[in-house]
Amino acid sequence: MKLKSFALTSLTFCFAAIYGTPSVQAATLTKIVDGISNARGVSFGPDGSLYVAEPGVGGNGNCQPSPSTLFQPICAGNSGSLVKVAPDGTKQRLLNNFESIAEQPSGNQGAGIQDIQFDSQGNAYLLTGFAGYPGNRDLETLNLGSKSSLPPQQLATFPPSTPDKVLNTPLLAQLYQVDLNTGSLNSIFDFAKNEITKNPDKGDVVTNPYDLTVNGDSAYVVDGGGNTAYKIKLDGSESEAIAIPKNTINKSDLPPGLQLPPGLLEELPGGKIAIQSVPTGGAIGPDGALYVGEYTGFPYPEGKSRIFRIGDDLKPEVFLDGFTHITDLTFDEKGDLLVLQFSDTSQLGGDITNLPGSLIKVAPDGTRTTLVAAGQGLDSADGIDVSSDGKIYITNRGVGKGLGEVVRVDGIVAEKVPEPGSILGLLALASVGATAAFAKRKRQDKLGEQLLPKAEIV
Repeated sequence: MKLKSFALTSLTFCFAAIYGTPSVQAATLTKIVDGISNARGVSFGPDGSLYVAEPGVGGNGNCQPSPSTLFQPICAGNSGSLVKVAPDGTKQRLLNNFESIAEQPSGNQGAGIQDIQFDSQGNAYLLTGFAGYPGNRDLETLNLGSKSSLPPQQLATFPPSTPDKVLNTPLLAQLYQVDLNTGSLNSIFDFAKNEITKNPDKGDVVTNPYDLTVNGDSAYVVDGGGNTAYKIKLDGSESEAIAIPKNTINKSDLPPGLQLPPGLLEELPGGKIAIQSVPTGGAIGPDGALYVGEYTGFPYPEGKSRIFRIGDDLKPEVFLDGFTHITDLTFDEKGDLLVLQFSDTSQLGGDITNLPGSLIKVAPDGTRTTLVAAGQGLDSADGIDVSSDGKIYITNRGVGKGLGEVVRVDGIVAEKVPEPGSILGLLALASVGATAAFAKRKRQDKLGEQLLPKAEIV
């Protein structure tokens, strides 16, 4: 799904994995809206409206090979939008014909509008992705990239475009303040230019801003292409980048018979390999720290995804592990961490548009509970938020043209099963208590009435 190598950062703390038995539960999934292409982030606005990022399906414009698609070409078009569902159930698309890139002709693996969040004053902030070498975005970034060298492996697999083949998508790989009434965009941060000039992880030069969280006066962005988490002042005055370290696994963890392309992975002594993190979800915890979940890159091993905690020292430490293909996470008002898994099985094991995902809750005391198990309706799920009344909303079927939907998780009756876990990390979370004011802040504290459950194609 997303592939990117970067310099290895050593971890000084490694916590044990939590392996849980799925609890007894009776959740049902209620469709709110469907017909969305490559559905991504979901969030609530200050008036209670639900917003769904629709990256789109690209188009017939210029193409580039992308590490996000194992170097299959992704091509540019104007097919993205932002889907809005009002509290009365009315649906509409905003920011129509937004820049988009995706595989052709399938339209899978789209990048474009990735997420929208709101600050405490109701101002809206828009994140756009990219999924590739940022120098190919437009002539300005191509010229900027020509002033620095690229790793040999990158030059061989996804090199810079020629001037006539750039994607001409200058709106991608940026953070904006957006006026949803007029559609006007005010750029706050350009991830493409930052990756070219600073390359925070010191690996190959790739960017794909994937997830946005707004808390206080700052935006927190997780870049799945750059393997980096960002803290950015909303006025654009300051930014800090935190590289997320590689994951070390045993060769025995790989699928039997898998042929590894030469030079793609970093082989280590003792029968181990280092794989890229590919962070995809971020949330502010009750302790004020940033928590980052990872998808993991090629060859996408099962049970190897981690969640990092990044405190005031800006050093990522493993908080929990033992997950598979995390695409998003958030905290509910009780202090429980909700972890969304795109799939419980390796991406290599099936159709990427229809992989069996799940939703897992981790309580402050370390109890892990499976709220929606694999095979119970979550397929290639890609975004999560919690409404003011505690209901969980998920973007489901997040890959493919017109396949995406938002579902509400209803009727949860779960049996908690205490399990061994990452003791230091769990104590850090439990110590702040469950009554702290926090959240991913994908929503305002006070929202409008409950959304109507009837699904409608927009």
